Amino acid sequence: MDDKKIKWIVIAGVMGVSVLTAFWDLTGRAIGNHEAYVGVAARNMVSSGDWVVPMFNGKARLNKTPLCYWLTAAAAKITGGVNDFTVRLPGAALAVLSAIAIFYFISDQLGFRTGALSAIIWSTSFCYIRYSHTGRPEMALTAFVAVAMLSFYSAVQASSHRKQIYCMLVFWISFSLAMLAKGPAPLPLIIPAIFFYFVVYRKWKLVPKLLPIAGVILFLLIVLPWPIAILKGEPTALTVWKNEFLGRATGEYASGGQPFYYYFTVIFVHFLPFSAFIPFAFAAPFYRIWEEKRDAISYQWLWFFAGIAAMTVCGGKRPHYILPIMPAMAVLTGIILDDMIFARKVYNRRLARNFLAAYIVVFLMGLCVFFFVRPGIEDKEADENLVIRDLAQKSAAAAIDKPIIAYCKVNESFIYYFNKNVPVLCNIDEVYAEYVKGDGVIASGEKFEQLKKDGRFRLLITGLDSGRGLFVKNAMSE
Repeated sequence: MDDKKIKWIVIAGVMGVSVLTAFWDLTGRAIGNHEAYVGVAARNMVSSGDWVVPMFNGKARLNKTPLCYWLTAAAAKITGGVNDFTVRLPGAALAVLSAIAIFYFISDQLGFRTGALSAIIWSTSFCYIRYSHTGRPEMALTAFVAVAMLSFYSAVQASSHRKQIYCMLVFWISFSLAMLAKGPAPLPLIIPAIFFYFVVYRKWKLVPKLLPIAGVILFLLIVLPWPIAILKGEPTALTVWKNEFLGRATGEYASGGQPFYYYFTVIFVHFLPFSAFIPFAFAAPFYRIWEEKRDAISYQWLWFFAGIAAMTVCGGKRPHYILPIMPAMAVLTGIILDDMIFARKVYNRRLARNFLAAYIVVFLMGLCVFFFVRPGIEDKEADENLVIRDLAQKSAAAAIDKPIIAYCKVNESFIYYFNKNVPVLCNIDEVYAEYVKGDGVIASGEKFEQLKKDGRFRLLITGLDSGRGLFVKNAMSE
C-alpha cells in the first residue's frame, strides 16, 4: 500500500474517532440548567424572529454573548425545532472542527504523524468528550481559540506572504467568533501567550506582516455590532456585563472560592487518560535536542501556561475556564508520543519502552476499575435533570393550555422542557390569587412542602423524587 493511501486511511480514522467521541449518545442525558438558557433563548429567536436580544423566561438574557444562541437557532431552522439534539449539535460539531484544526495545522507545522497523534489524543481526552456533549458555549469558545492560536503560529512560520495573509485572516475571524461565543474570555486566553512568544523569541519585526490594522478593523466589525445593538435597547446591559466580566475576573461575583492552585489539579482530570504525559510536557521546551521542533513546542507551551497563569490570576475559577488551552496540551503530548514511538530523538528506546509499558498497564487497570465502579457512582446533576424533565413533561401534558407560575423559584431546565414561560411569585397570597384564577403552581423543596401543608392547594403530580410538584385547582391529590 502506497503512502498516499495510508495517509487517507489515517485521515479517515482520525476524523471517524473525533466524530464518534463527539456525537456518541449525544442526547443520552437530560438538558442541564446552563444548556436550558441556550435552548430557550434559541427557541424564542426562532419563534419571535428577534435574533438580537436573547430572551429567557420573559427577560433579556445578556449574561453571555450570543453565538451559541444563534447556532442553535440556525440548527433548529434546519431540523424543524429546538430539542436536545439541536441544543448540543453546535458543541459536538465545533468539537470536531477543533480536532480537524489540530490535525491540519500541526501536520503543516510538525508533520503528518504528529498531527494525527495530536488530533487523536485531543478527541479521546475526557474534556473533549465531556464538553462536546453539552449545549454550553465552552466547546465553541475552545474550537475558535484553538483555530486562532494554531493559525497564528502558521502565519508566523509561513514562507509565503500569501499564506501568511490567509492564516492571519483565519486568526482574526476565529478570534472574533471566540469573542461572540463567550467574550471577553478569549482576551486572556489568546493575547498573553502571543505577547510572551514575541517577547521571548523577539518576533517584533513580523508584526507589520500580521495584519495589525486590517485585522483589528475586521475584528471590531464582527464583534461590536451585537453589544452596540443591545445597548440601544437594553441600557442595563452594562451593569450585567460588569458583573459577569469584571466581577468574575476580580472574584467579586461568583468567584467559586477556589485556591490559587486549583487549575493544577483540574488539568489532570481534564486530560485523562493522558495525564501521565503532563510532566513531560512541562519540561519539553527546555530540551535543546528538539532543534527545529523547539520553537513550535515553546509556542504550544506558552499557549498552555500563559492561559493557566491568566486564569489563575482571575478571581473566578471554574473547571471549564481552562478548556480552551487543553488543545495545546494535546499537541505537546502528540509531539512527545511521536518521539517515544517513532523518532526517539529526545527519549531513548529504554525510557520510552518502560514508560509506555507502565502507562498501558495502568491505563488498562484504570479502565477496568472505571467500568467496575461506574454503576455505583451517583451522578447527582444528571439525576436531578431527569427528575426535572419528568416533571416538566408531566406538567405540560396536564396543564395543556393553562399557564403555570412558580412559587419563589423555577429551575431553568423545567422552563426548557415545559416549553413556556413560568412567571415567579414569592408572596403566597399572590400565588393563591393566581391559583384561584386557574393557573397551575409549580414548587420544589421547602416551598413544595409549604404548599402541601397550606391546605388551599391541591397536588396534581409530583416529580420522580417527590420533592417537587404541580398544584392545580380542583385536582385530586395524589
